[in-house]
Amino acid sequence: MDLTPQPLPPELERLLARFSGESWRERKQAVKDLQAALERVPPTPEVLVALLERLLDGLTSESVPARSTCHEMLVHLGSSGLAGALRRLQAGGRGARMYVDLLADIGKPEHVPLLAVVLQTATDDNVRASAAAALGAIGGPAAEAALKQALADSSDMLQLFALDALRSIGAALSVDLLLPRIDNAVTRRAATSLLGHSATPEALDLLVALLRDSMAGVRAAAAVALVTLDAALADQGKPDAVAAALAGSIDDAVRQRQRELVEHRQTEVKIAALELCRMTKDAGALRHVLSAMSDPVVRERAAGFVTALGAEAGPALMALAPSVGAATLGDLFVLIGALGPEVGPSDGPLIAVLVAGLEHPDPATACVAAGALGRVGDAAAFAPLVATLGAPDPLGEATAAALVVLTERHGPAAPAAAALLRGATTATGTRARNLCRVLGALGRGGDTRYVPPLVALLGAPEPLVRVAAARALGHIGGEHEGVTALCMVLHDGDAGVRAAACRSLGQVGAGAAVQALLGATTDDSAQVRAAAVHALVSLDNPVALARLREIVLADSSPSVVIPAIAGLGRGGGDLDLTLLMSLCGSTDHEVAKAAARGLVRFSAHRATAAVLGLLAHDRWDVRWAAAEVLAERGDLTALAPLRRVQALERDPLVRQVLAGAVARLEGLAAASDSELPA
Repeated sequence: MDLTPQPLPPELERLLARFSGESWRERKQAVKDLQAALERVPPTPEVLVALLERLLDGLTSESVPARSTCHEMLVHLGSSGLAGALRRLQAGGRGARMYVDLLADIGKPEHVPLLAVVLQTATDDNVRASAAAALGAIGGPAAEAALKQALADSSDMLQLFALDALRSIGAALSVDLLLPRIDNAVTRRAATSLLGHSATPEALDLLVALLRDSMAGVRAAAAVALVTLDAALADQGKPDAVAAALAGSIDDAVRQRQRELVEHRQTEVKIAALELCRMTKDAGALRHVLSAMSDPVVRERAAGFVTALGAEAGPALMALAPSVGAATLGDLFVLIGALGPEVGPSDGPLIAVLVAGLEHPDPATACVAAGALGRVGDAAAFAPLVATLGAPDPLGEATAAALVVLTERHGPAAPAAAALLRGATTATGTRARNLCRVLGALGRGGDTRYVPPLVALLGAPEPLVRVAAARALGHIGGEHEGVTALCMVLHDGDAGVRAAACRSLGQVGAGAAVQALLGATTDDSAQVRAAAVHALVSLDNPVALARLREIVLADSSPSVVIPAIAGLGRGGGDLDLTLLMSLCGSTDHEVAKAAARGLVRFSAHRATAAVLGLLAHDRWDVRWAAAEVLAERGDLTALAPLRRVQALERDPLVRQVLAGAVARLEGLAAASDSELPA
């Protein structure tokens, strides 16, 4: 990288030398390293000026990658590099385009007049294009006026640059002003794009006509503009104006071109074309939609398109099904699933396609088929889904979720759903575990009819089934026989089952389980003890406080102690305050962080002092946590110490949190002062 030699610290020289590295990754890392070096040791004014000059010189380097890297660093440094860039731009000569491009990223409204002059007087079309883009990026009335003035220039290229920039601003130009530019082949596409921002019905017929244009770029611009115009007219109380104009004017040739735009390389055009197809209820576009679903945005909108088509979508999808390859079957299943529960007997072949999809060799595709079957299947869909429940995850889990949707739609009293319940107690293995998922999800609203089969499965010989049953019972709130069963399971021979039972008792919120959970805190397994403590803390029963203190002082496992500390933070008593303050000095940094967070609710100033002490901790994450706690506590006595620490903190992330804490406390202080009597 050929930069004019300037006196810089050796580290900065070394980092600048890497700006012309061969690989993109190396150059990006060089920028990050230079940013970190400047954060770590802020440069003196003299060093900063020298660095900026070197970077500005780099914008005219023979190496294109080096120019790009210098530009990125100057953008990061922000307004500090503006003076040099403006000086060089006004002096003229080599590099004008690079300096204008820099203004596009960091320029301000006061630079608009200079850019307007460059736009009108530059002899290089590339510089003019950059000036127009910069005006579009800065925006504002002055930039818009300068760009509109450029439309009077005799240069077609200058008008094109100005139109593109006006579109990026979202400027509203009259149809009369745009018509001459639409007649010109050079500016037609750009002018067409701006018609959408005119927000006037006068543009409607013109845009519909432009859908027939011989240039593909113009047709794409017309589609996007029509959708933009549709939103503007809807705001004016004319929500169906574009759809009505299309319905009365579109023919098969235009319809086919519109469909092809769904597969356009630009996502913006794809979405606009899809929206126009929705307005015209064009079921024939589904073939093109299916081809474009690798784009995640199209995939998201495709379901809405099918829903909007309604009954017309079913036959069109069925016609597509035989020609769909194995790789895109999942996309077809997504579209079928979007038909919704209104699918009737006439759509039986589509249901058959989904049922066959459950056996697809690709698990992800089979999962999509299961999900779609849950949304659109009739009562007959229960049998194939139940038969697939024994499949390994993720298909088994997807099948369980589909059965939940199907059961909720048809009602638990439906014969097929009732049969599912009856067969639950005899299930084994993966099938039993997935049935537990179904029953737990169906009981989320507190429906206790799903409790008995789950209680029965708590006695299954397989530990994994018992774990699944215990977890499922945790989703069914309220006092029911499952609570007693879960308490009994705390003596199960498998630690995973005992831990699952503890967690579920906490989820259910069963106050009657406190004594059983207290007993589980002495379990041999740290996993079970931790789950029991979590459950006790969630129940927030004062009876548990004494045991939580014992755990904090005696348990050897941090995974048990840390949730117990969180429980003490809710107590609010002096004994707990003293204990938490002492734990701030723990050699285990996770315990120290938990103790700091536990002190959030204590109002005493000595709690603030204990947390302030952690701002000197060796670990950045402990200092981060302490700063967050001090901000949340809102104790104004911490403001001065926080300011001092902020000035000395070297870690940029911690410094950012400290700045937030200082800002919050300063706001509280200002509010407190405003409430004092005059």
